[in-house]
Amino acid sequence: MSVSSFHALVVGANRPVGQFLTRSLSDQDLTYKGFGLEQRERVNVLSTGRPFFVLVPSLFHSDDYAHVPFWLEQAREQDIPVVLLSSLAVFRDRTDALWKEDDEDYADSDLAHDLLTLEDMVRSHRRHMILRIGQGFSLMSDDFATRMLSSIRDEQTLTLDMQRRFCPTPADDVADVLIAMLKQAACCDELWGTYHFNGVEAVSAYAFAEALLAEAGQYENLASVELKSQEGAAGPAIWVPPGDNTHLFYTFGIKPKAWRKGLSRLVRRYYRAGDEGV
Repeated sequence: MSVSSFHALVVGANRPVGQFLTRSLSDQDLTYKGFGLEQRERVNVLSTGRPFFVLVPSLFHSDDYAHVPFWLEQAREQDIPVVLLSSLAVFRDRTDALWKEDDEDYADSDLAHDLLTLEDMVRSHRRHMILRIGQGFSLMSDDFATRMLSSIRDEQTLTLDMQRRFCPTPADDVADVLIAMLKQAACCDELWGTYHFNGVEAVSAYAFAEALLAEAGQYENLASVELKSQEGAAGPAIWVPPGDNTHLFYTFGIKPKAWRKGLSRLVRRYYRAGDEGV
């Protein structure tokens, strides 16, 4: 393994983003070690690379957030920079504009309160980065895309909302963004702060289901499935509004990522894993 400029301590390596992140780090010969959020392992960092705690809880495993303070305390004790994966679910729903990092019109929900509390804890660290992501999906856990695919396979007719819009955000794209941030933060002390990232193109639940059906239909017979649109019908159980990616793209030179390409990748992975009995 080559000597990398940083050493990533990936906490949440068993979650979808964590799995993609550790896989990509390994593929790039970058130094890392994975942990489950629920572990209570004391970490003594001995590495030639710059260490980072990369905390990647899942929005769909609510217990994850209760474990974050344990790891933040270790980071504080050893003065190690922290990267936290958060969510644009901190904001209320709106249709007039995309949420920016300095906006403060937060949602009045338990989830938003929990996320904002953790973000404030992370900001107490002198060196930190917070990445709020859009409507994340992986087809690896109980996210909105997994539930939608199950409904498409089990129901002849599916009625979905066509008004509220969100930005689907593939988990593997999130992992790539995190690596790009780590590589540059390891070389520069001026990149700390909060950033937003979601997939390009906001869509309704109905439009996303159309795209998902088209992709899944290449691997199994779904010709009898009928999609219908109706205002106020089904959508993601956990709602995440769209954000403005400008600050992230400008700061790190990251190019926009189209979620439709990510959907194709993740659907292909899902069916291949099923064929292999994984």
